[in-house]
Amino acid sequence: MDFDLFRDDLGIPHVRAASETALAYGQGWVTAQDRGLQIEADRMRAEERYAELAGAAGAAWDRFAARERLADTARAIHDAAAPADRAWLAAYADGVSAGLLAGGRDVPELAGVPHRPWEPWTPIGVFLATHVLFNGFPAILWRAHVARHLHVPGVPLERVLGLFAAEAGSGSNAWAVHGAFTASGSPLVAGDPHRTLELPGPYQQVRLVCTDPAAPYDVLGFAFPGVPGVPHFAHAASGPGAAAGSVAGSVAWGITNAAAHHVEVVSDGADSADPGAWRLSWPARELSDVGVAAWRGLLHARTARDVADAFAGWVDPVNRVLTADSTGEVLSLTAGRVPAATDRALPAPKPADGYVTLPAPTRVTQVAVDANERPVTQAPAELDGRPGYGPRDVRPDREAHDLGWSYVPHRAERIRQILAAAERPESPGTQARVHGDTRDLGAAALVAHLAGDASAAAVRLRAWVAEGAHVEAGSADAALYMRWRDALTHRIARHPVLAPLHVPHGQDPALEPLLGAVFDVPTAVGAGLAHLLAADWLVVDGPDGQPLRIDPAAEASAALAEAADQASGTWGDVHVPAPVAPVPGVAGAYTAAVRPAPVSGNNETVRCTGGSPGMAPTAYRGSVARYVWDLADRAGSRWGVPYGADGRPGTAHFDDQHATWAAAGTVPVVTDLDRLYAVDTTGRLLNGARGAQVWRRDVGPHGVVTAHMLDPEADADVLHRWFTQPRAAFWGMGEHTRDEVAATYAFVESLPTHHAYLVRWDGEPVALVQAYHPEHDPVAAAYDVAPGDLGLHFFLGGRGPVARHGAVQDPWAVLGPALRDFLFAGAGTRRLVGEPDARNEKALRRMAALGFTAGEEVFFESAQGPKTARMAYLTREEAGRGTP
Repeated sequence: MDFDLFRDDLGIPHVRAASETALAYGQGWVTAQDRGLQIEADRMRAEERYAELAGAAGAAWDRFAARERLADTARAIHDAAAPADRAWLAAYADGVSAGLLAGGRDVPELAGVPHRPWEPWTPIGVFLATHVLFNGFPAILWRAHVARHLHVPGVPLERVLGLFAAEAGSGSNAWAVHGAFTASGSPLVAGDPHRTLELPGPYQQVRLVCTDPAAPYDVLGFAFPGVPGVPHFAHAASGPGAAAGSVAGSVAWGITNAAAHHVEVVSDGADSADPGAWRLSWPARELSDVGVAAWRGLLHARTARDVADAFAGWVDPVNRVLTADSTGEVLSLTAGRVPAATDRALPAPKPADGYVTLPAPTRVTQVAVDANERPVTQAPAELDGRPGYGPRDVRPDREAHDLGWSYVPHRAERIRQILAAAERPESPGTQARVHGDTRDLGAAALVAHLAGDASAAAVRLRAWVAEGAHVEAGSADAALYMRWRDALTHRIARHPVLAPLHVPHGQDPALEPLLGAVFDVPTAVGAGLAHLLAADWLVVDGPDGQPLRIDPAAEASAALAEAADQASGTWGDVHVPAPVAPVPGVAGAYTAAVRPAPVSGNNETVRCTGGSPGMAPTAYRGSVARYVWDLADRAGSRWGVPYGADGRPGTAHFDDQHATWAAAGTVPVVTDLDRLYAVDTTGRLLNGARGAQVWRRDVGPHGVVTAHMLDPEADADVLHRWFTQPRAAFWGMGEHTRDEVAATYAFVESLPTHHAYLVRWDGEPVALVQAYHPEHDPVAAAYDVAPGDLGLHFFLGGRGPVARHGAVQDPWAVLGPALRDFLFAGAGTRRLVGEPDARNEKALRRMAALGFTAGEEVFFESAQGPKTARMAYLTREEAGRGTP
């Protein structure tokens, strides 16, 4: 299928096509190019054959995937989808398959894995595989474990279960500001999803432009690699001319996880006390629907109401949605399927009968904040206690969105405080203070347990809390607090009161690599530490019949003594990202390619960078994307990811956004065509941003030859000087002004089928090379174009550093072979095709010296007018290049 691909200076793909299916094909193709290993690994997880890639480490996953029937579920969902949705999925899958064969799977990890084309249902399988452990069923398993083993006389079970209900660090942040409180008068939608840090990241920046006059759209956002569309976070330009660049309006959306009880664990009449008899009741499987229609429908949204209507078909996971459009409307809603369960806490004897009717979308008149907190209607503005005069979260009836049991307590409140304290109207630039906030609102309650501790360390922590409890990378006090919290977590986890929780959990031993962490007591204690320390009612019978209870002050002081004895330093000394790689065993090679970047924050801060409390100081989860969608001007929007757009270690865009992300920053959204560069999708042309080096060859004693993408503006003076020399008559641009030269090559730059390169020898500009697809050039009328042909034009602009290299008399003796190799560097190039002017004897001699075979004389209408040319050909085999 035909599509055009462009990239910006960060390598972010911009895909354009004349139909929705061609666009899906193009999105699949570029995803395979940028994320080949990542999506193949996820695909194999969905197909229950991850062990083929990951070995023994993948066997546990395959057992789990088979037990939960991921592949069968994906097939059933595909078969139940509407015909248009199936065609869209099939086009994406075909694009992935083509992109993998075009080099996307050329990585060492896949060398021993036979290529298999993607099936139309494969993208659904990838979505299921990446979300099956993201839902709430692991928490049900833990709650069941607590219910079976931790008995507190006289205390209701629900209260005991609530000790571990605060899942610190889970979920995401999202907020929307009504236009009445922005500098532009239009709304803002912003946020950052929190997930496990992966390398490459779990989200892919992409722009999708459909130019079909019947249904055009222009949407940019974050895609799941391996899944079409941009279902979670996006900003769409709307209006009849959107795809052509004439924007009449726009709409944007962002989500957070609703922390809803939407996946049940049921026993179906089996022994309810036997964990081995339990199974998942998953709406996606029970309904044969995961919301594919919503994925595709969101691409066509033009208003906030359209977004809400599309999310009405959403199934899994259950999300809170904030959406706004350029008319000023801002909506808040919950999307997904939630079983109508009466008891959300524990495994049930049978699935719930039906699903909850979710509340209708609510208009936001000031501000809305969703950060996985328990939905509670906020107090009136004059009573809410927040500083400043900024907007308040006054959405009514929030309790109707309370659909689960485990909600984080602090991040949403902190975001509301920051927005309410605004001293000037909000703008995309002012949102950086929210994304980067490091104040831990939960620290004060924990440090209060040290009230009676007179040690120097306790004094330091109390002072740090008084100053705001900011968890900064450069703070030694923050490091002390985090060491103390971890030590305290381990002490409480080892306390005799919680000894019953250390007994075996009874799950399938083969699934231990997957589910073992669910039953890790320090992890659970770290998430619920504040509850456990405040529970003066937590008294159990000891082995000798004597009551056992936790003494918070004593444990806090003892833990601080342990922490104070540990190595000192700042939080950033130990708090660095620790991402997981696509395949176990390759993490070292991936992380070694990333420039180190200490990060501020922890699980409880808005700038969420953390892990399992009490386990390690590194950050294995956090913000996997950041965005600010400006409904006044999409070009004013900002976004960013950890690492970069390209998933291949060592490439230019593997981690070029990482330093910005580590500083809680974002980069501007770029949509102007003149700031993008065209990409050849046939593999014949080397691609890059203006001025970027795309090829390098060490020519031994003669120095180094490099090829750079021509910069039409920056290189115009050099080209104009060359073209106005008498010897450049055959080039046909001797009468062009400097600005006309720049304009000519700006046009060439806009063509994905024609590229111009400036060649440098030891850094000195010496030649211009124009390479092109002959089938998209007037020369196609003059000869029979073969697959893999690459047309070329050379212009030798200067002799280069020949004097410095002594023995070289003719610079072409060095440059000619180098440029021949450069033109064959594209894996898709099978034959070089030259068509110099038939009168240009010097050019003909040069081509013959490089091994070209002279061909027929032809006549055709070139861009400069009628041309009589001598064809010349050089195959890859004749050049001695062999198979790439």
